Amino acid sequence: MATSALALLDQTLPFVVGGGSDRLSKEIFSILESNFLFGAQTPELGAGRVRVLSIDGGADGGALAAAALVRLERQLQELSGNKAARVADYFDLAAGSGAGGFLAAALLARGMTAEQARDVVAKNRKVFSGRAGRGGLFSSRPEAVFKKVFGDLTVRDAAKPLLIPCYDMATAAPFVFSRADAVEAEAFDFPLWQVCAAACGVAPAEVASLDGRTRLRSAGAGGAAVANPTSVAVTHVLHNKQEFPFAAGASDLIVLSLGGNASASDHRSSSSSSILRIASACQADMVDQAVSMAFGENRATNYIRIQGNGIAAGATAEAAMAERGVESVLFRGKKLLPQTNGERLDGVAEQLVQEHRRRMDNKTPTVLIKQSATPRTSSSSASTLITVSTNSSSESP
Repeated sequence: MATSALALLDQTLPFVVGGGSDRLSKEIFSILESNFLFGAQTPELGAGRVRVLSIDGGADGGALAAAALVRLERQLQELSGNKAARVADYFDLAAGSGAGGFLAAALLARGMTAEQARDVVAKNRKVFSGRAGRGGLFSSRPEAVFKKVFGDLTVRDAAKPLLIPCYDMATAAPFVFSRADAVEAEAFDFPLWQVCAAACGVAPAEVASLDGRTRLRSAGAGGAAVANPTSVAVTHVLHNKQEFPFAAGASDLIVLSLGGNASASDHRSSSSSSILRIASACQADMVDQAVSMAFGENRATNYIRIQGNGIAAGATAEAAMAERGVESVLFRGKKLLPQTNGERLDGVAEQLVQEHRRRMDNKTPTVLIKQSATPRTSSSSASTLITVSTNSSSESP
């Protein structure tokens, strides 16, 4: 223990002289986070980095995240020279809460392009922002949006690891819908339309697994309870050695976290829905700051957070791509970055394409996707997935 303390002091001592107490506190916090939360382990040489996509619910109903995904997909196509490239091709795992859960599932399970997913979100803004009511496209049955998109697909049908967190009112505890669990047992496999509807605060309130053994009553708060799923995604990767055997710490990850637009929330309103949206934004920012500090010196390249800075109130989601990005600062909120959100996304695209090419030349697998242990006994079979994806891939609900 004495040796560790001396090593920590050696790393932080130079900052006392030149950086002041604030910088010292920041560096100590980063080192502690990296060493004790992630673990000071040596990564496997040549194993590559796990690519993680995290998508917030957001008060804007996923509008900014959807716009960011469209820009990212176009950039991936340009850099790779492959016009058929999809966002899902360049990530190993996707986690989403609220509207972000729908976007993640649409890309990984439904096989939608980023533009198709964006169009669904744009046409059903009230549903995805948790404010579905009279006058909407599906005012009487808002869950119809999710039924039309996913049909009989379940969590198990996702092509890659998928995580959608929610808060279970029955047990007063968080619950994560996970593909890794779904492929092991039907007790943890759920209809995707129900999962996404519950995550967005739309009926049904009770979600049951395929075999009926697992039931939960989701909080109808549109993802407010677990607004930012980044910590859920990172924890899953670092502790799931079966699928991510070489992920030992922050340096082994590339995390793209897509937030919402702060200007979409009316902080002056005292309504219950506004209070929930404010609480959701606070939770998202707390997770962002904690994860950013945990990544330490790697956060400049390995952790990229895209969100609206709230300056241009009423601006479109696409306009937010031209806004300067913001970064969480320990004990001081956020600071503006010199790069725009769009420029930062382009930088992520370059990293993803480089990692994709590196894997093509490397025989060591970075990720080992867990396959289904047994054939599904329910009506939602693998053949159903192929039929739905093929016949409806060009539709835009």
